[in-house]
Amino acid sequence: MLVWRGIRESMAPEMIPLQHTRSGSIFMVWRRLQIGLTLGCLTALAGCGALQLNPFGAPRVEHETIAGTPTKHSFRVSQFVFYSDFEVQRNAPLFRDLGALREQVFRELQLPSSSALVQVYLFEDKERYEKFMQSKYPDLPRRRAFFVAQPRRLGGGEDLIVYTYWGDRIQQDLRHELTHALLHSVLKDVPLWLDEGLAEYFEMPASWKGVNYQHLEALRRGPSGPAPCNLDRLEQLSEVQQMAPAEYREAWAWAHLMLRSTPQARQALLSYLQELRTNPRPGPLKPRLAQAFLSLDEALQRHLEQLDLGRPKGSSGQ
Repeated sequence: MLVWRGIRESMAPEMIPLQHTRSGSIFMVWRRLQIGLTLGCLTALAGCGALQLNPFGAPRVEHETIAGTPTKHSFRVSQFVFYSDFEVQRNAPLFRDLGALREQVFRELQLPSSSALVQVYLFEDKERYEKFMQSKYPDLPRRRAFFVAQPRRLGGGEDLIVYTYWGDRIQQDLRHELTHALLHSVLKDVPLWLDEGLAEYFEMPASWKGVNYQHLEALRRGPSGPAPCNLDRLEQLSEVQQMAPAEYREAWAWAHLMLRSTPQARQALLSYLQELRTNPRPGPLKPRLAQAFLSLDEALQRHLEQLDLGRPKGSSGQ
């Protein structure tokens, strides 16, 4: 079986209603597409957040060679193995940040670590990346980045792979993709809305405490006032094609409410994630979350109103 995910900003303009188009990084992670690909689980490793490079050149990773991928240079950051055909500054803050991402995700969600390497293929530019993707995966839509889990022909198991190019949003792209990988490495399955909400939460710099300022501003200052939210509707979505940018914003809002409001809300999420470790179908999360508040919808609106719209000083904005 093969799992794939993609980045959303590079959708063709006609696919995004004008009122939903935003500057900056907009991720559309496609979850399930019926093109003959059966979905499975994507695994990644958690571990020490420190930068760990192989001093002897190419990392010792057993995987099948993928024709057309960058292979000239390679190095390892914890359990992520990066490949490129151009020189990459291995000690760049980007890789230190990604080294810390796994620890952040597993610590905040109180999940155990996993034990597989993730191969990350960095193309030098968009043109080379898109040429490869169209050749390797002609049925997939154009996206800035993808990650896939594909079965090995030899030795069993899966190769865990991220494809992307060195663009302006590389850090946020990789944080988003690798968050999905980390979740699927230890959980049997993740409901679509929760999968996307947590990826939207962790794609932000750790110092932002999960606040996606573009999402927050859109939710609080829509053309008709605060945007309505409906968790019942989100929990019924099963195909990413059903999710517009508004659904991604709302999914982020619920994730942030659970992780950054009350201990009871946080515990509802953490308990649900623990159940997902052994049970891929534990039922909806809303009834459990509702026990933490008198009115769930009002709690979300109050939570969003209390967040500061001002980005941290000195932030790059990503």
